[in-house]
Amino acid sequence: MTGFASTFLPTATQLLSLGGLAVVALCFSTIGAALGGRDRLPEADLLVGWSLVAGLFTVAGGVFDASLTAVAVVAALMTVASAVVLWRRREPPVDGGNLAVLLWMLPLLIATASMRPSQWDEFSQWLPNARYLMLFDAFPGPGHPVSDSVFPGYPPAVTVIYYLVGRLIGQFTDTVAPWFNLLLLAGGARLMVRLFRGDGAVGGAAAWGVLGVTVLGTTFVPKLVLSGYADTATAVAVGFSAVLGLRLWETGKTGGGWGRALQFALVFALLPMTKQGNFALMGLLVLALAWESWRQGDEWGRHWMTLAAALAPAAVATLAWRLHVASSGGDMSLRAVADWQWDLLPEILTSMRHVASAKGGYFGLGLVVVVLALWKRSEQRLIPLFAFVFVGYNVFLLFVYLAILGGYESANAASFWRYNTHLGSLEMLVAALLAGQIRRRLGDRRSLSRAAVIFGGLAAIIVPFATQKYIRFDRQPTKMNALATIAEMAPLIPSDARLMLIDARGTGFFANFTNYHLGFGRHVIGSVTAFNPGGPGAGVAALNPDFIWVRTVLPNTAAELGLPLDETASNLVAVENGTLRLVKSWPYPANLDPASDKD
Repeated sequence: MTGFASTFLPTATQLLSLGGLAVVALCFSTIGAALGGRDRLPEADLLVGWSLVAGLFTVAGGVFDASLTAVAVVAALMTVASAVVLWRRREPPVDGGNLAVLLWMLPLLIATASMRPSQWDEFSQWLPNARYLMLFDAFPGPGHPVSDSVFPGYPPAVTVIYYLVGRLIGQFTDTVAPWFNLLLLAGGARLMVRLFRGDGAVGGAAAWGVLGVTVLGTTFVPKLVLSGYADTATAVAVGFSAVLGLRLWETGKTGGGWGRALQFALVFALLPMTKQGNFALMGLLVLALAWESWRQGDEWGRHWMTLAAALAPAAVATLAWRLHVASSGGDMSLRAVADWQWDLLPEILTSMRHVASAKGGYFGLGLVVVVLALWKRSEQRLIPLFAFVFVGYNVFLLFVYLAILGGYESANAASFWRYNTHLGSLEMLVAALLAGQIRRRLGDRRSLSRAAVIFGGLAAIIVPFATQKYIRFDRQPTKMNALATIAEMAPLIPSDARLMLIDARGTGFFANFTNYHLGFGRHVIGSVTAFNPGGPGAGVAALNPDFIWVRTVLPNTAAELGLPLDETASNLVAVENGTLRLVKSWPYPANLDPASDKD
């Protein structure tokens, strides 16, 4: 029982923050349900409400530097007004089909309730950006303290979640992202069920929908989903934008329209508010929708007017944040054409091919869909749309390696797989659509359907607990040991001290990890890792730190520092007038390799 409790049971603070997240998500769904009207897809309510609130923060806080507390109050008033609208319409804030899917998602929610942040980019920008909002009630920029984030100008939709939960419970919390991502995936699961069945009912397919966005998903990567990264939000927004965009073309045939247009507009507007690189996905989606309209011989004039109006919120969000970033800085930039990495093109293509062959499920299914789109004219518009975006996005990624990244990152097609996960939700929606077509051709086989429902339900319950080794990567021993050491080390270091990290066998991960956990501010001024051939002596001379945390050493490390060090411990060293003094050592457990990143 002790092992179960230490693995799965959240702390009191985590429980409070998860309760706060549930309230925030309910508020988003309430706003989304009221805005969408009766012609909406209920599974998009969470995204619609989130987009509107995030857009309000982006414009009011990013452009006009308004108090974020005041913006949160406006969002709360919007929730109350939306609840009144739903009460008058006699509609619940959460659709029954969504609740059915959430019920099957519950085992995974329980298994991840005590997740802690543990991934590289969480500590370099996502969490520092979120903490800044809580500390200063504003976005970084002129007139505000300097941010300690590596990229303070990253779009704010995800960090707004942390802020709202923190304001609601009265303290900053950094453990809500995994649950929010799972709630987003639950919406995707509900949409998969709709496409599979061909109607709005849920039936026994709900459990399979949950499996389809998790363990059976072609791009389900626990370290992306169960973290503060924005990749899951991007993937879900792309999938919904494609389906909602195609619904715009059906408006004239089925009636209604404003609810569909509003849902598409707000979900599409999430893309520029979650990740900077999503502009490529936005452009590809618009081009794919236009191409599909032309391919089907639709009425261009009416559709283009609808689409142009629906793109307005995304344009406003993009302009607002770019105006803010222009004054605060902190995002990535495009190389001059003369500096493109053409000499690395053969290596880039080879690396992309290696990744594609290693991830055959996603790329294999993607190629099958491309072939289907080229082979025959399908009545299911989602198939050629995915094919267009799939091919276009990978061409764009090649452009990224040539024109934005460089060196080692370009030659090795850094994060090529991670970027492709942005199309994973859309691909699984296509898979659900194809599976539904096959099911209808096979006819009604009750015994087979009953067995599938039972198997899917059991899998949804058992898998989250049977796979804890893979989904509870946050309990990686080296990171847990470092976290405990930092907690003891923090009181020994003055808040304004300059700390250098020597991790001679490490990758550099613990620099941002340490800086974040020491509290707000730029504490770690530099680090020496396995990638620094100069050694620690040159680093100390160049940085002139007040303290040095020596995590791992090589045979020459102690000699270069001129200080005897225990190689089986991490050591805090004070620098006093050029002299090094050992402050304290923390011996490593006998079975722990402090340089290992194995879960």
